Amino acid sequence: MVAVAAVAIFLLATYRAFTIGRVLIRGVYRDRALWTAGTLIALIFLTVASNLPPSNPLSPLSFVLIFVVLFAFVDSSIRVVQETDFFHRTPLRWERVRKPFYVVLIAFLAVGGSLALIEPTNSLLYLVGVLLWFGPGGTFLTYSAAALVVGARRTPDRTMKRFVRMLGFAIICMVLFFTVWIPFAPFSLTVQDLGSLISELFVPAAAYFLYLAVMSLSPVGHVEKDVVSTSKAA
Repeated sequence: MVAVAAVAIFLLATYRAFTIGRVLIRGVYRDRALWTAGTLIALIFLTVASNLPPSNPLSPLSFVLIFVVLFAFVDSSIRVVQETDFFHRTPLRWERVRKPFYVVLIAFLAVGGSLALIEPTNSLLYLVGVLLWFGPGGTFLTYSAAALVVGARRTPDRTMKRFVRMLGFAIICMVLFFTVWIPFAPFSLTVQDLGSLISELFVPAAAYFLYLAVMSLSPVGHVEKDVVSTSKAA
């Protein structure tokens, strides 16, 4: 039920994002709408793949994909708010850390993902692989979410301010989804299932915040009115 609810919200938000992106012919709002749509599609892939049997190769691939997509989305959004800041200030020294973060993230995803794939799920190396996979990714995304919040406070653009703030909340929810279950991993299967259930509850929350982020770019009602008005004028 949790996965179904999350996918439903993701699909609705994706539809809204493409609608807004189609109407806004160019500009930063259109770019944010299309970036959001791409991220939502990656999240749908992640949600579906995570609910397939554990042996399927799509699940680890979906986790690697979503880490890279989320980080790239946040990176581009931070640079947007930096441009809209009157003094062009870099939030939390993002320009200095973004490239090292990319390199370290890809390296840890490769090593951790390889260990998680080839080692038995009850082995110590598997646990190490999981920690290498989710630990740095969660840390970097948390830092980037903090940079988003700082950037949102500095930009005078109210629409972008709300969009970035909602995106930051969505990123925090995804970090919790990636990491909350880890302390439950060394225990029994029943405890592990409980940890997985708790972590999955953050996915619909992330979906809801992404929906709010999309809707902050341009209210759908106004978009539809503009389309109707343009059609009548023609």
